[in-house]
Amino acid sequence: MKLIAGFALIAALLTHHLSLNAGAFNDSSAGGGLSLGLIANHGEGSGYSTRRGSDGFLYLRRQDDSRLLSGAASVIGPEANGGAVVVLRVGTGAAQHDYSLKADATSRLTWIQCAPCVPHAPQSGPIFDPKASPTSRLVVGANPICVPAYGMQPAGDHCAFHVAGPGGMSVHGYVHLEHVVDRHSRSPFESFVLGCSHSTVHFQSHGQYAGVARHAARVGWHGSPTASLPLALTTSILPPAAVLGDDPAAYYVDLVGVSMGAKRLEGIRPEMFARRRDGEGGGCVIDLGTRVTKMAEEAYRVVEEAVWSELQPVMRVERHGYGLCVRVTEQIKGRLRSMPISLHFAAAEKEEEATLVVSPAQLYLMVDDERQAGQQIACLAMVPGRRTIIGALQQMDTRFVFDLEGAKLSFAPESCIEDTVQVD
Repeated sequence: MKLIAGFALIAALLTHHLSLNAGAFNDSSAGGGLSLGLIANHGEGSGYSTRRGSDGFLYLRRQDDSRLLSGAASVIGPEANGGAVVVLRVGTGAAQHDYSLKADATSRLTWIQCAPCVPHAPQSGPIFDPKASPTSRLVVGANPICVPAYGMQPAGDHCAFHVAGPGGMSVHGYVHLEHVVDRHSRSPFESFVLGCSHSTVHFQSHGQYAGVARHAARVGWHGSPTASLPLALTTSILPPAAVLGDDPAAYYVDLVGVSMGAKRLEGIRPEMFARRRDGEGGGCVIDLGTRVTKMAEEAYRVVEEAVWSELQPVMRVERHGYGLCVRVTEQIKGRLRSMPISLHFAAAEKEEEATLVVSPAQLYLMVDDERQAGQQIACLAMVPGRRTIIGALQQMDTRFVFDLEGAKLSFAPESCIEDTVQVD
């Protein structure tokens, strides 16, 4: 039987606020599926929010940082550290506290640092103490959820977990059932499956994150990954190769080309996205924790030049954190609407090439001009990098289904505000 892990990036627009939602752990004790609100973090003190305008484009604006924890608004942007964030109120009694967790599409389990945690990564707020929470219960090793498929395994009478990640990250601990409140939706969950880390090594917390939130819509042991996605396109998931220095927790896919509109960009070649043998970047991965798409620099320059050539002779503007920005006019907005970018992936088996179309609404951000008050500029929401990473903004309104056993990734367009597709 196949182990099907389905991931959906759920983009809900509420009163012109951009919101990202992800399904959380679905286990018997929790009584079914549940949904956690996501906030895309710009790093401490950045204070940016993104709102959908009446013209369909996203507008990046400054906001009060205190709203991040309140869940009053959700934010997205390419500047600063961090990625999509889940804010949870964990525990009851003296142990209760709000924690920011980094959302991760590759993690099988939501986990936070718990006392005692030696060593531990710096975080915002106190380390959670399960012994001080009356609602915290250890999961026994015989519990049906304590299986490797869910990132857990029996360890004597208890259920343990271990998470490995990039840069030598290693996290060890035990699994609890705990009372949790999603601070974005204010939804309570009485028996949330939560990993308690008692040893956290090389976790990139940025001094803020208390752990990682699992971003998985459904995990099941039966059914076809594309049965509910009749229009799905499929590409292969490439196995990580230690000799290439790959991140073992990442899902590598075979990106072979890029188009703008209906035109294939001839200057972009498949080898630009190849994994490098020296371990210094290369390859293409899909990552919710990265806000905007990063593209291998050689390929990015081709994309940037193609976009720029279509927009000329408009005035080009410099903006920190972006490669290409131009002065906005209604005419420019009209031209941008006709300039989607398509990412072409190698076909799985004998299927046709799989193409992910990124709409202009997810590709161009409207930003306040820092040099001229009241003026706006449009920035390409894509930046150069050593490795190509398809980020959260470019995943919006798309259902991704990972067939881990079959090493296939299927995706199809979906109005994620409705969250219409169920994946068993």
